[in-house]
Amino acid sequence: MRTPFTEIDQIVNPKKFQLIQDDIALATDLAIITVDYMGKPLTKHSNCSEFCQNVRSSKYGNYCEKCDSHGGLEAARNRKPFIYLCHAGVVDFAIPIIVNDLYLGAFMAGQVILSQLDSQYAPERILHNVNQSFDPMTDAAFQESYAKLPVMRLDKIIALANMLLHIGNYCVNEAELKSLITSPPRRQESKQSNKMQYINDDDDQNMRRPLHKHLRNETYLIIQPALTYIKKHPKEKITLENMAALCNISPSYFSKLFAKENLGCLSDYVNQVKTERAKELLLETNWPIRTVAENLGFEDCGYFIKVFKRNTNKTPLEYRTDYGGRSK
Repeated sequence: MRTPFTEIDQIVNPKKFQLIQDDIALATDLAIITVDYMGKPLTKHSNCSEFCQNVRSSKYGNYCEKCDSHGGLEAARNRKPFIYLCHAGVVDFAIPIIVNDLYLGAFMAGQVILSQLDSQYAPERILHNVNQSFDPMTDAAFQESYAKLPVMRLDKIIALANMLLHIGNYCVNEAELKSLITSPPRRQESKQSNKMQYINDDDDQNMRRPLHKHLRNETYLIIQPALTYIKKHPKEKITLENMAALCNISPSYFSKLFAKENLGCLSDYVNQVKTERAKELLLETNWPIRTVAENLGFEDCGYFIKVFKRNTNKTPLEYRTDYGGRSK
């Protein structure tokens, strides 16, 4: 029986692949890094250019992260390599790693300049609404390092993107084959009406542990990237379109799966997650209620109080007082 792949390191071994990635970067003049579905690095950056290091450490660096995030999501949405221009006019591309329609991560590569011979075919800029993008050729702080970037024809860039796609597909196929060969049979135990499933645990004790069936079904695994993202980013504005793209499915299908898991509508779930985080902040800090609201992405403190009371039957101040939180 196949192993349910839910993490990028089940497909790409970071230590072993780091050596391969370093050699590919050296041979191709590309900068390459492997990231999970949230953009968190799985490997170290191979052959990162001096120019991009300078940009990332400057006031323009936050736009680099936005470019990477948007690029990965577009590649996952289209299920193929996505080539684009970053806010500094450098060519980058993202290669999605997808298993059973679940987006696990990506190879992020590029940091090259498009040849003038192909200037009429330049890829689109990934961030259309960023007015703070700059021209490195007119900024003295970046001119020297920009001039060192490798120049490539578009057909070579496309070929390199396809090469990384083949490598990613090979990693997926090898992981699936290994899973079929090495996975032990599962067994089910029943106690009264509660059914539990047992699978191998990879912890130090190599023990078997029960997992509730809900955590094992296919629907949950498909939307799990969105659920994890929401819990780790309580301050961000969450949209149906972005969460669906993160899971590599359409917004309508995402809503259908979300409802199937009895999670209610997306906005209610997000507010519930924010409420749980608010409880922690109310008890662990002496922040004013308005500061707690702002920390959780609520622009209107009154609306935050309304949401909190709807989910807890208490106002934030009542909750802090009743449960011995720090007051201010």
